[in-house]
Amino acid sequence: MIYLQSAEFFESEEFLFYIAPFTISSNEIIEQHSHEFFELVYVIEGSGSHIYQEKVFTIKEGDIFIIEPEKIHGFEVGNHEHLKVYNLLFQPKFLKQEIESLSHLESFLSFFYVEPFLRETVHFKDHLILTYKQQSEMMILLQKIAQEYKHKENGYQILIKTRMLELFILLSRYYENTSTQKIIMDCEYKEIIDQICKFITIHYNRPLTLEQVSKLSGMSKSNFTSKFKGIVGHTFIEYRNEIRINQAKKMLAHTNEKIIFIASEVGFEDISHFNRTFKEYSKMSPSKYRNWFRSKT
Repeated sequence: MIYLQSAEFFESEEFLFYIAPFTISSNEIIEQHSHEFFELVYVIEGSGSHIYQEKVFTIKEGDIFIIEPEKIHGFEVGNHEHLKVYNLLFQPKFLKQEIESLSHLESFLSFFYVEPFLRETVHFKDHLILTYKQQSEMMILLQKIAQEYKHKENGYQILIKTRMLELFILLSRYYENTSTQKIIMDCEYKEIIDQICKFITIHYNRPLTLEQVSKLSGMSKSNFTSKFKGIVGHTFIEYRNEIRINQAKKMLAHTNEKIIFIASEVGFEDISHFNRTFKEYSKMSPSKYRNWFRSKT
Protein backbone atom coordinates (compact mmCIF):
# COMPACT_ATOMS: atom_id res chain seq x y z
CA MET A 1 0.00 0.00 0.00
CA ILE A 2 1.38 3.40 -1.01
CA TYR A 3 1.51 5.97 1.79
CA LEU A 4 2.05 9.59 0.72
CA GLN A 5 3.79 11.92 3.14
CA SER A 6 3.67 15.69 3.46
CA ALA A 7 7.32 16.21 2.47
CA GLU A 8 6.56 14.86 -1.01
CA PHE A 9 4.18 17.75 -1.78
CA PHE A 10 4.55 20.68 0.59
CA GLU A 11 7.20 23.32 0.08
CA SER A 12 7.99 23.80 3.78
CA GLU A 13 6.78 23.07 7.32
CA GLU A 14 5.53 26.64 7.44
CA PHE A 15 3.34 26.30 4.33
CA LEU A 16 1.64 22.91 4.27
CA PHE A 17 -0.37 23.40 1.09
CA TYR A 18 -0.35 22.17 -2.51
CA ILE A 19 -2.66 22.62 -5.50
CA ALA A 20 -2.49 21.28 -9.06
CA PRO A 21 -4.79 20.03 -11.83
CA PHE A 22 -4.43 16.34 -12.59
CA THR A 23 -5.71 14.26 -15.51
CA ILE A 24 -6.46 10.52 -15.40
CA SER A 25 -6.56 9.09 -18.92
CA SER A 26 -8.76 6.41 -20.49
CA ASN A 27 -8.34 2.98 -18.84
CA GLU A 28 -5.92 4.41 -16.29
CA ILE A 29 -5.93 3.30 -12.65
CA ILE A 30 -4.58 5.31 -9.74
CA GLU A 31 -3.64 2.60 -7.26
CA GLN A 32 -5.28 2.73 -3.86
CA HIS A 33 -3.23 4.70 -1.37
CA SER A 34 -3.49 6.82 1.76
CA HIS A 35 -1.82 9.98 2.98
CA GLU A 36 -1.16 12.00 6.12
CA PHE A 37 -2.93 15.15 4.92
CA PHE A 38 -6.38 16.28 3.82
CA GLU A 39 -7.22 16.18 0.12
CA LEU A 40 -10.00 18.18 -1.49
CA VAL A 41 -10.95 16.87 -4.94
CA TYR A 42 -12.94 18.87 -7.49
CA VAL A 43 -13.86 17.15 -10.76
CA ILE A 44 -13.31 19.65 -13.58
CA GLU A 45 -14.47 17.40 -16.41
CA GLY A 46 -15.06 13.79 -17.39
CA SER A 47 -16.16 10.85 -15.25
CA GLY A 48 -14.78 7.79 -13.50
CA SER A 49 -14.84 5.81 -10.28
CA HIS A 50 -13.55 6.75 -6.86
CA ILE A 51 -12.71 3.78 -4.63
CA TYR A 52 -12.93 4.88 -0.99
CA GLN A 53 -12.50 2.50 1.93
CA GLU A 54 -13.47 -0.47 -0.31
CA LYS A 55 -16.62 1.28 -1.59
CA VAL A 56 -16.97 2.44 -5.20
CA PHE A 57 -18.55 5.78 -6.13
CA THR A 58 -19.19 7.16 -9.58
CA ILE A 59 -17.85 10.70 -9.89
CA LYS A 60 -18.26 13.24 -12.66
CA GLU A 61 -17.91 16.90 -13.59
CA GLY A 62 -19.05 19.17 -10.77
CA ASP A 63 -18.46 16.70 -7.92
CA ILE A 64 -16.43 17.91 -4.95
CA PHE A 65 -15.46 16.01 -1.82
CA ILE A 66 -12.97 15.77 1.05
CA ILE A 67 -10.66 12.81 1.72
CA GLU A 68 -9.46 12.66 5.30
CA PRO A 69 -5.94 11.60 6.39
CA GLU A 70 -5.20 7.86 6.56
CA LYS A 71 -8.21 6.90 4.41
CA ILE A 72 -7.51 4.38 1.63
CA HIS A 73 -8.72 5.45 -1.79
CA GLY A 74 -7.95 5.35 -5.50
CA PHE A 75 -9.38 6.21 -8.93
CA GLU A 76 -10.30 4.27 -12.06
CA VAL A 77 -11.29 5.58 -15.50
CA GLY A 78 -13.03 3.39 -18.06
CA ASN A 79 -12.60 3.00 -21.80
CA HIS A 80 -13.14 6.19 -23.86
CA GLU A 81 -13.38 8.26 -20.65
CA HIS A 82 -11.08 10.64 -18.85
CA LEU A 83 -11.12 12.45 -15.52
CA LYS A 84 -9.61 15.88 -14.91
CA VAL A 85 -9.54 17.08 -11.32
CA TYR A 86 -8.12 19.78 -9.10
CA ASN A 87 -6.24 18.39 -6.11
CA LEU A 88 -5.87 20.62 -3.06
CA LEU A 89 -3.69 19.07 -0.36
CA PHE A 90 -3.24 20.60 3.08
CA GLN A 91 -2.51 19.81 6.70
CA PRO A 92 -5.16 20.93 9.22
CA LYS A 93 -2.68 23.17 11.04
CA PHE A 94 -2.11 25.13 7.81
CA LEU A 95 -5.73 26.33 7.99
CA LYS A 96 -6.22 25.93 11.74
CA GLN A 97 -7.63 29.42 12.37
CA GLU A 98 -9.74 29.38 9.22
CA ILE A 99 -11.25 25.97 10.04
CA GLU A 100 -11.92 26.94 13.64
CA SER A 101 -13.61 30.16 12.55
CA LEU A 102 -16.01 28.14 10.38
CA SER A 103 -16.64 25.27 12.77
CA HIS A 104 -19.72 27.02 14.18
CA LEU A 105 -21.41 26.83 10.78
CA GLU A 106 -23.43 23.63 10.64
CA SER A 107 -23.12 23.50 6.85
CA PHE A 108 -19.31 23.70 6.99
CA LEU A 109 -19.14 21.12 9.76
CA SER A 110 -21.36 18.81 7.72
CA PHE A 111 -19.33 19.16 4.51
CA PHE A 112 -15.91 18.94 6.15
CA TYR A 113 -16.56 16.27 8.81
CA VAL A 114 -19.96 14.62 8.45
CA GLU A 115 -19.90 13.81 4.75
CA PRO A 116 -16.48 12.04 4.81
CA PHE A 117 -17.70 10.06 7.82
CA LEU A 118 -20.92 9.02 6.09
CA ARG A 119 -18.94 7.79 3.10
CA GLU A 120 -17.79 4.92 5.33
CA THR A 121 -21.21 4.01 6.69
CA VAL A 122 -23.65 1.43 5.51
CA HIS A 123 -25.71 3.46 3.05
CA PHE A 124 -24.03 6.67 2.00
CA LYS A 125 -26.44 8.04 -0.59
CA ASP A 126 -24.89 11.07 -2.19
CA HIS A 127 -22.21 13.76 -2.19
CA LEU A 128 -22.04 17.43 -3.04
CA ILE A 129 -22.64 18.08 -6.75
CA LEU A 130 -22.31 21.68 -7.90
CA THR A 131 -24.75 23.41 -10.24
CA TYR A 132 -23.41 25.00 -13.44
CA LYS A 133 -23.32 28.43 -11.77
CA GLN A 134 -21.51 27.00 -8.74
CA GLN A 135 -19.05 25.15 -10.99
CA SER A 136 -18.18 28.45 -12.70
CA GLU A 137 -17.64 30.18 -9.34
CA MET A 138 -15.54 27.29 -8.08
CA MET A 139 -13.33 27.15 -11.19
CA ILE A 140 -12.59 30.89 -11.06
CA LEU A 141 -11.59 30.64 -7.42
CA LEU A 142 -9.48 27.48 -7.88
CA GLN A 143 -7.67 29.03 -10.83
CA LYS A 144 -6.84 32.10 -8.74
CA ILE A 145 -5.48 29.91 -5.94
CA ALA A 146 -3.47 27.82 -8.42
CA GLN A 147 -2.00 30.95 -10.05
CA GLU A 148 -0.91 32.34 -6.69
CA TYR A 149 0.67 29.01 -5.79
CA LYS A 150 2.47 28.76 -9.13
CA HIS A 151 3.92 32.28 -9.31
CA LYS A 152 4.60 32.82 -5.59
CA GLU A 153 4.60 36.60 -5.68
CA ASN A 154 4.85 38.72 -2.52
CA GLY A 155 2.10 37.85 -0.04
CA TYR A 156 0.97 34.72 -1.92
CA GLN A 157 0.73 32.60 1.23
CA ILE A 158 -1.63 35.07 2.91
CA LEU A 159 -3.69 35.40 -0.25
CA ILE A 160 -3.99 31.61 -0.64
CA LYS A 161 -5.22 31.27 2.95
CA THR A 162 -7.73 34.06 2.39
CA ARG A 163 -9.04 32.40 -0.78
CA MET A 164 -9.19 29.01 0.92
CA LEU A 165 -11.43 30.59 3.55
CA GLU A 166 -13.58 31.96 0.72
CA LEU A 167 -13.66 28.48 -0.84
CA PHE A 168 -14.87 26.86 2.37
CA ILE A 169 -17.54 29.52 2.86
CA LEU A 170 -18.81 28.95 -0.69
CA LEU A 171 -18.84 25.19 -0.18
CA SER A 172 -20.74 25.62 3.07
CA ARG A 173 -23.36 27.69 1.28
CA TYR A 174 -23.62 25.15 -1.53
CA TYR A 175 -23.98 22.33 0.97
CA GLU A 176 -26.63 24.19 2.94
CA ASN A 177 -28.69 24.79 -0.17
CA THR A 178 -28.57 21.25 -1.49
CA SER A 179 -31.85 19.35 -1.20
CA THR A 180 -30.08 16.03 -0.70
CA GLN A 181 -30.26 14.56 2.79
CA LYS A 182 -26.97 13.20 4.13
CA ILE A 183 -28.26 10.54 6.50
CA ILE A 184 -27.71 6.92 7.33
CA MET A 185 -30.49 4.94 5.70
CA ASP A 186 -32.16 1.54 6.13
CA CYS A 187 -30.44 0.62 9.40
CA GLU A 188 -31.76 -0.63 12.70
CA TYR A 189 -31.82 1.98 15.48
CA LYS A 190 -28.91 0.37 17.32
CA GLU A 191 -26.74 0.43 14.22
CA ILE A 192 -27.56 4.08 13.66
CA ILE A 193 -26.74 5.00 17.26
CA ASP A 194 -23.50 2.97 17.09
CA GLN A 195 -22.48 4.98 14.03
CA ILE A 196 -23.36 8.24 15.77
CA CYS A 197 -21.24 7.23 18.79
CA LYS A 198 -18.34 6.48 16.48
CA PHE A 199 -18.69 9.90 14.87
CA ILE A 200 -18.82 11.66 18.27
CA THR A 201 -15.74 9.74 19.45
CA ILE A 202 -13.76 10.90 16.41
CA HIS A 203 -14.99 14.51 16.44
CA TYR A 204 -15.64 15.08 20.16
CA ASN A 205 -13.83 18.45 20.14
CA ARG A 206 -16.03 19.91 17.41
CA PRO A 207 -19.10 22.05 18.25
CA LEU A 208 -21.52 19.20 17.67
CA THR A 209 -25.11 19.95 18.62
CA LEU A 210 -28.07 17.74 19.39
CA GLU A 211 -29.82 19.22 16.37
CA GLN A 212 -26.98 18.23 14.05
CA VAL A 213 -26.58 14.64 15.22
CA SER A 214 -30.37 14.20 15.16
CA LYS A 215 -30.38 15.33 11.53
CA LEU A 216 -27.44 13.01 10.81
CA SER A 217 -29.37 10.07 12.23
CA GLY A 218 -32.46 10.83 10.17
CA MET A 219 -34.60 11.07 13.34
CA SER A 220 -36.45 13.90 14.97
CA LYS A 221 -34.67 15.49 17.94
CA SER A 222 -37.09 13.96 20.45
CA ASN A 223 -36.93 10.49 18.86
CA PHE A 224 -33.12 10.59 18.68
CA THR A 225 -32.87 11.72 22.31
CA SER A 226 -35.07 8.84 23.45
CA LYS A 227 -33.32 6.19 21.33
CA PHE A 228 -29.81 7.40 22.23
CA LYS A 229 -30.51 7.39 25.98
CA GLY A 230 -32.15 3.97 25.78
CA ILE A 231 -29.29 2.34 23.84
CA VAL A 232 -26.23 4.14 25.26
CA GLY A 233 -27.47 4.80 28.78
CA HIS A 234 -26.48 8.47 28.63
CA THR A 235 -27.78 11.54 26.88
CA PHE A 236 -25.91 12.82 23.82
CA ILE A 237 -24.43 15.70 25.88
CA GLU A 238 -23.36 13.35 28.69
CA TYR A 239 -21.71 10.97 26.22
CA ARG A 240 -19.88 13.76 24.37
CA ASN A 241 -18.74 15.46 27.59
CA GLU A 242 -17.45 12.21 29.07
CA ILE A 243 -15.22 11.71 26.02
CA ARG A 244 -14.04 15.32 26.24
CA ILE A 245 -13.22 15.07 29.96
CA ASN A 246 -11.37 11.76 29.53
CA GLN A 247 -9.23 13.38 26.83
CA ALA A 248 -8.64 16.39 29.07
CA LYS A 249 -7.46 14.07 31.85
CA LYS A 250 -4.86 12.56 29.53
CA MET A 251 -3.57 16.01 28.59
CA LEU A 252 -3.50 17.17 32.21
CA ALA A 253 -1.61 14.05 33.23
CA HIS A 254 0.92 13.88 30.43
CA THR A 255 1.50 17.47 29.25
CA ASN A 256 2.32 20.82 30.82
CA GLU A 257 -0.19 22.68 28.67
CA LYS A 258 -2.19 25.42 30.36
CA ILE A 259 -5.69 24.46 31.47
CA ILE A 260 -7.29 27.10 29.26
CA PHE A 261 -5.50 25.57 26.23
CA ILE A 262 -6.61 22.03 27.18
CA ALA A 263 -10.20 23.21 27.57
CA SER A 264 -10.14 24.66 24.06
CA GLU A 265 -8.46 21.57 22.58
CA VAL A 266 -11.17 19.22 23.87
CA GLY A 267 -14.03 21.42 22.68
CA PHE A 268 -14.89 23.86 25.49
CA GLU A 269 -14.95 27.52 24.48
CA ASP A 270 -15.64 28.76 27.99
CA ILE A 271 -13.11 27.93 30.72
CA SER A 272 -15.75 28.23 33.47
CA HIS A 273 -17.96 25.70 31.69
CA PHE A 274 -14.96 23.38 31.34
CA ASN A 275 -14.08 23.67 35.04
CA ARG A 276 -17.68 22.96 36.12
CA THR A 277 -18.02 19.99 33.76
CA PHE A 278 -14.63 18.57 34.73
CA LYS A 279 -15.51 18.75 38.43
CA GLU A 280 -18.89 17.15 37.75
CA TYR A 281 -17.23 14.12 36.12
CA SER A 282 -14.04 13.92 38.19
CA LYS A 283 -15.12 15.23 41.60
CA MET A 284 -12.14 17.63 41.59
CA SER A 285 -10.92 20.64 39.63
CA PRO A 286 -8.55 20.26 36.65
CA SER A 287 -5.58 21.67 38.60
CA LYS A 288 -6.24 19.35 41.55
CA TYR A 289 -6.53 16.40 39.17
CA ARG A 290 -3.14 17.24 37.62
CA ASN A 291 -1.51 17.52 41.05
CA TRP A 292 -3.21 14.33 42.26
CA PHE A 293 -2.12 12.32 39.23
CA ARG A 294 1.48 13.48 39.43
CA SER A 295 1.70 12.88 43.14
CA LYS A 296 1.01 9.18 42.68
CA THR A 297 3.47 8.57 39.82
